Formats: sequence, C-alpha cells, structure tokens
Amino acid sequence: MKKYINRMFLSIMVFALTACGKQELADMVTDVNDDYSAIIWEEKTYVPYCAVSKADCGEQIGIVDGDKKDKVFEYQGYSADEWIVNIYGRNLDTIMLYREIGVSEIPDGLQSEYEWNHEITTIFQATVIEINNHTILVKPVDGSLELNAADEFSISNDKELELQVGDLIEIAYNGDIMESYPAQLGEVYEITVIEHADAMWDRIPMVRINGKLYYDTGKESTVSGRCGNMDGEITTTVGGSEIPTEDNQSNFGSGFGYQYGADDTIEIYMNDKWFVFEYREE
Repeated sequence: MKKYINRMFLSIMVFALTACGKQELADMVTDVNDDYSAIIWEEKTYVPYCAVSKADCGEQIGIVDGDKKDKVFEYQGYSADEWIVNIYGRNLDTIMLYREIGVSEIPDGLQSEYEWNHEITTIFQATVIEINNHTILVKPVDGSLELNAADEFSISNDKELELQVGDLIEIAYNGDIMESYPAQLGEVYEITVIEHADAMWDRIPMVRINGKLYYDTGKESTVSGRCGNMDGEITTTVGGSEIPTEDNQSNFGSGFGYQYGADDTIEIYMNDKWFVFEYREE
C-alpha cells in the first residue's frame, strides 16, 4: 500500500512539473496579399525569407490560425521578435524562415530569392489629420525626410486600424513616393500606432469659441475670395498643456482673427495663412 501511494505521489509530481514547464502557445494569424502569405503576431508582421532545416528550430512558440498542425518555432540563436520558423504538420520539405518586416540585419549565410526581401524598408512617423472610410490622411512629423517631399500623404487603412484624428503613427514602406497631392507611398508594409490622440490633446492647438472647443486639423484653408471682415478674435491664452475654458481663448496665443467655416469649423488667420480648426465634443 505504501509503495502504491509513493508511486501515485511521484506521478502527480511529474505531471505537475510538466504542466508548470509547458509554455503557452501564441495564437498567430495569416495575412494573404498578392505576393506572399505573412504571419501576424500581436503588432508584428513576418514575411517569408528562405527555407531552413529542422535543426534550425528552437522551442515551439505558437500556432497559426488556430491550427495545431501549423506550428511556429523560435529560430535558433535569434529573437522571436525578429525571426520565426513555420512548419506545417510533418512536412519537413517546407520549413520556412520568416523575417519581421522591419528587420534589416540579416544573419550570415542567409539569402532570399523573394524580391520583397531585397527592397529597402523606410520608416517615418506622422500625425493622422483626416480619416475617410479605408483611407487616412497624415502629416509627417517635423524633421522627417517625407515632410520635405509633401506635407500630406494619403494612405490606405485596409487593415482597419482603429485610428482617430491626432494619433501619432509609424509607417513602414518601400521608400517610393508617388508624385501626386496628397502624396502616396509605393508599398506600405505596416502601420503602427505610437500614441493615441487622447494622450496628446494637451499638445494640439485648440481654441474655445461660443462654448465649443475647436482643435487644429493641421490643414490650411483652401477657401478663395474670402470676405475681409473677421467674425471674432482670440483675446486671451492659457499654457500649451492646458485646455481653454473661456470664449475666445486659446492655448497657443492671442490676437489672432478668425472666421466661421463650413461643417462646424473655424478658420484662424496666423502668419499670413488661414488654418482650419474643427469642433470636437469634450
């Protein structure tokens, strides 16, 4: 009886240790486009790079699309944030190494025949200034090379990221800029939200008029043949980190005239230019 109890206790301990040591597998998904099938893990995108062997695989870290046969492993000696290996079932003829799309440093001895791995990935940050269905309009941040090319870019939001005006985003693309206005990018690999507008509203110029708070859109007015009379003037100001509480008060200065615009906007005259501010509910 004592031997039976000891064996039973040993079995329970082995099971418990095995369970504790078992790593929870991440649930990854595929994203298919015209050129390849990418693997998406959290906010990272991995693209096929080249075939490798089973010996290159480390620990299993995930499965793809809920299919337990579609396995993802670490790539020996490298971070899973940069490289992963994908194997389906027992098919060892198609063990594929995937590169995180932003990775540019390639391990020695690896070569890829896929053209998307030979393209340069360019990354810049921009602020969302307008959202239209599956397209967003962004303005590159100060100091970026893209701002020298154009002050506005129209970018597809086909992944339907939850964005709002004022969000700071990071865009990875192939370095090509199309000659149009707004400008367009050649191929966009990934869009990442760096900071939501809710966390940055104290940085956005704003003004209160007739009890309503208007926010800078980052856009200049396109109105021509404008009436010369102002509808009002900003008379007081608060600090840039504060929200105006009184009518005709801003957080960017005073002495600026304004006129009412279309679609619940106002247009403020500053530095010989008219800037569009839009009303937002508080």
